[in-house]
Amino acid sequence: MVETDIKKALRLSLIEGAGASVFLILIQGFVFTKIALEFGVDELLLGFLMGIQLLSQVFQIFVPSIINRLQKRKPFVIVFIAISRAFWPLLLVLSVIGWANKEIFITVISLSFIFGAFAGNAWTSWMRDLVPDNKMGSFFGLRNLINTAVSLVFIWVFSRILESNPNIQGVRIVILIGFICALWSLFFLSRQYDPPLKDTQSGNLFKYIVSDKNNIRLMVFGSFWNFAILFTAPFFSYHQIENLHMSFSLLGYLSITISGVMVLTVILWGKLADRIGHKNILRIGVTLAASVSIMWFFMSPQNFGVLMWVDAFLSGAAWSAINLSIFTLPLIVGGKSAGVIYGFFSAFNGIFGFLGSILGGVAAKYLSDYSFHMMNLDMNGIQIMFLIGGFMRLFSLFFLNKIDVSGHIRLRTALGQSVVNINRRLSRDFFEPMPRYVYLKSLEIVLPKKAKKIKNEVSLL
Repeated sequence: MVETDIKKALRLSLIEGAGASVFLILIQGFVFTKIALEFGVDELLLGFLMGIQLLSQVFQIFVPSIINRLQKRKPFVIVFIAISRAFWPLLLVLSVIGWANKEIFITVISLSFIFGAFAGNAWTSWMRDLVPDNKMGSFFGLRNLINTAVSLVFIWVFSRILESNPNIQGVRIVILIGFICALWSLFFLSRQYDPPLKDTQSGNLFKYIVSDKNNIRLMVFGSFWNFAILFTAPFFSYHQIENLHMSFSLLGYLSITISGVMVLTVILWGKLADRIGHKNILRIGVTLAASVSIMWFFMSPQNFGVLMWVDAFLSGAAWSAINLSIFTLPLIVGGKSAGVIYGFFSAFNGIFGFLGSILGGVAAKYLSDYSFHMMNLDMNGIQIMFLIGGFMRLFSLFFLNKIDVSGHIRLRTALGQSVVNINRRLSRDFFEPMPRYVYLKSLEIVLPKKAKKIKNEVSLL
C-alpha cells in the first residue's frame, strides 16, 4: 500500500509542478522585471527585491526543528505556500483601487518570498523521502521537463499579453493567470502522500553542520555561487528592456527558445547525472552559464539580434543542468539529514545572494548612467557587471571541485572513457583490414551457411 501511495504521490507531483511553474514565471525574468517597473521600482530596488527572494531562505534553518516536532510536513507546506501565494491577488486588488506604489509592492512581495521560503525546506525533505536515490536524476529530470514545457507555453502567452497591454492592465492579467495556476498547484499538492519522517536531526544543528568539512565546502560553494549570480541576475532583463529596447514579443520568443532547449536537454542531463554524477553536470552548467555572462558584456544594439539567440541556446542548456543538479547536490551530500543540510545550504545561499544583489544594485545604479563605445559598439556601463559576474561564476568551480560526493566520477575520466569507447567502435567497424560487413557479404555468396552461423554468434554477444 505504501509503495502505491508513493507512486501516486510522484505522479501528482508532476501535475503539481506544472501549475507551480506558471506561478514562478511571475517572480523571474522579464515578467517580474516588467511587473516591478510598473510599480515604480528602480535599479537599486530591483536588486534589493531579488536579494530578498534569496535572503528569505534564511528562515529555512528553523524548519527542521519545527518539522521534527510536528512529525508531518504536508500541512506545514500547504499552509505556508497558501499564505505566500495569497499576497499576489492582494497586490492585484491594491493596484485596481489605486493604492499600490513601490513601497507597498516591496512589502507585499517580500512577505510572499518569506512565507514561501518556510515551505521550501519542508517540501525538499518531503520529496527526499519519496524519491529513491537511484531515480533522483531521472525523476527530477522528468519533472523539470514538464515544468519547462508548460513554462514555454505560458511565457509566450504572457509576452503577448504584455505586448498588447504595455501598462499596468497587462500586468494585472498576468498576475491573475499566475495565481489561478498557483491554486491548481496547491490542490494537487494537498493530495500527495507524506511518508513518515526519516531525517530527524535534533540538538545544535549548526554544530552538526560545521562538524563535517564536506558540509562546510557545500555551504562555501553555494554562498559564493549565489553571490556571483545575484550580482548580475536582476539586470539582464533590465538591460533588454531599458537599454536595448527589445519588444516583449521578442523577449517572449527568446524565453520560449530557452525553455525549448531546456526541454530537449533536461532529460539528457537527468540520465547523464545518474551515470556520471550530479556534480559533473553542475560543473558543465556553471561553465556554460559563466560563458553566457561574459558574452553579455558585448550585448549591444548593433549585435543583440545575433547574440541573443546564441544566449538562448547556451542559457537553456546551462540552466537545465544547473536547476537539476544544484537542487539534488545537497540532497546527495546530506543523505538522511538532507532536510537539515538543505536548510542551511539555502540560508547561506540567501545571505550571500542578498549581499550580491545589494552590491549589484548599487553598481547598476551608478553604472547605468554611464555609456561608452568599444569596437564600434554602443556600450552601457551595466555591461561591465556582466563581465565581472562571468568571471565570478567561473571561480565558483574552485569551490565546487572541493566537495566530495559518493559515487562521483571525475569529469575528465567520464569524458575519457567515452572517447575510448568511441575509438573502439571506430576501430572495430571502420578501420579493420577487412571490415566485418564486407567479410560477411562475401561469405553469403561463397559459404552462406557459415555466414549465417557467424551472424547468429555475433547476435548472442
